[in-house]
Amino acid sequence: MIMKKKLLIISSGLTLIAGISTSANAALATDSVVLNFNSGVATTSVSSTVFVKSGSYFGMDRNGDSEISASERIALVQNDGLFIGQSQLATGSHSGAPDGSESPGIDKPWSFVGNTGMSLTRSPVNILSDDGVGNVTLDFSGWGVTWNGVGFIPLGSGARQSGFTDGVARVSCSVDCSDGDSYTLDYFASAPSLCGGCGKDGTGYALHLEGTISSVPVPAAIWLFGSGLLGLVGVARRRRAL
Repeated sequence: MIMKKKLLIISSGLTLIAGISTSANAALATDSVVLNFNSGVATTSVSSTVFVKSGSYFGMDRNGDSEISASERIALVQNDGLFIGQSQLATGSHSGAPDGSESPGIDKPWSFVGNTGMSLTRSPVNILSDDGVGNVTLDFSGWGVTWNGVGFIPLGSGARQSGFTDGVARVSCSVDCSDGDSYTLDYFASAPSLCGGCGKDGTGYALHLEGTISSVPVPAAIWLFGSGLLGLVGVARRRRAL
């Protein structure tokens, strides 16, 4: 009777691990997918103007012409990447250039108007829709940045681009957004007045990410648990053989 109970526990545990492993390989499944993004590529003109024409970036319409030009973009470099189904915080923004004192999440610290900032999410980036053929929408209502000592500047509303909805990012994949597929993400919002020197109230904001999709590794603790269960299976088999 005791042996039957042990085998039942082992069977249940292995089923749990199998379920977790399957989830980790699913395309854009909650808590199991990260959008890795390529670094933005910045070039400097002879007049010392910095342009970002490729890779990942964000931009602010600081001159108020309703366009975000290559010279109004800031190149982004991945730190952890963007996790689906999770919130990702960042702290330690400050005046002046990045100095290593920051605690980033999604991206590495960047410099905007001479001061340091980082992207973050205060609510999970969940999947809103997925047509299965490479077109996905994500909940960006909790998107924002910390910059120049301001803990959170919300950028979850005020879409200024035609065809976009407040707080919703669009993802386009090469195939079906499965593990290893390439993607581009575009998102538009408006900055509030509390962002201070980043622009006036309602300044247009754009985010562009491009890269590849990958599964988040199953936590080591789960694998250790699995290893223990497999060991118990071996013991149970030996006892039954005796």
